[in-house]
Amino acid sequence: MKPPVRLRQICMVVETLEPVLDRLIEVFGLTVCHGKGDLSHYGVPYREPPPYQAAFFKQHGVTGALLPIGDDFLELIAPLRADTPAARYLARRGEGGYMVITETDDTGTFQARASREGVRLAGTADYPTYHEVQMDPRDIGGAILSFSMQREGRPFDGGWFPAGADWQARRAPGWEAIASATLTVAEPDRTGARWSSLIGAPVAPDADHGTAIRLDKGMIRFEPAPGAGGRLTAIGLAGPAFGAAYDRAKPDERVENGRLQNGRAIRIAGLTFEEASSWR
Repeated sequence: MKPPVRLRQICMVVETLEPVLDRLIEVFGLTVCHGKGDLSHYGVPYREPPPYQAAFFKQHGVTGALLPIGDDFLELIAPLRADTPAARYLARRGEGGYMVITETDDTGTFQARASREGVRLAGTADYPTYHEVQMDPRDIGGAILSFSMQREGRPFDGGWFPAGADWQARRAPGWEAIASATLTVAEPDRTGARWSSLIGAPVAPDADHGTAIRLDKGMIRFEPAPGAGGRLTAIGLAGPAFGAAYDRAKPDERVENGRLQNGRAIRIAGLTFEEASSWR
């Protein structure tokens, strides 16, 4: 039996955390639940991270914040040093989508697949309560693909270590889920096949985009961009709150030719937020 895989978190990288975070809060009505660094300004009491997590933060040199969307999460990170992967990515590509993070109940399966297929790991997090393996985008195309597993409670019981202990109380009303992630790549069929092989789910034609992998919850879409190096360019947000968010967006943030549901979308800091009608 294949391990279940669901879309759980999207990470975007920005030059400076607070201006983009403030804008996302203003437009979408979201609330910060947890993150890396001092977020007391956003109502999140600062707690010193445990030593193993502090070492991970120091190694990767980023600050960040998580925003619940239903029981999924949008994460923003910003580099603190120039010698970090996030800083190098920003220098090459600018702000926008960075990582697709899935939840499973057995990361070992995906780590073994990566090893068999010659896919390097971009990073790992090995904590007492959480394990994560990140597939290197140089080998798979498009973005970092992460498989993450909770080591406490039951699989898929709602827990999510990166979001902290109190995230459920900080969910904004009117939002149901992150329904999809869209990768814009030069060869969508080839990239889709690579991701499909690692995930263990088929890639198939999609009505809104070129092709897609349907996960146990959520979808990963692949669309063409000739000559592009590949990037996570859009996510679909499900929930009745999208209409009010679209009204709050500035005219230059609104995208009127989006392809999900009725075509409304919002673009902030290099990432397009599309209105999604379905997420199950």
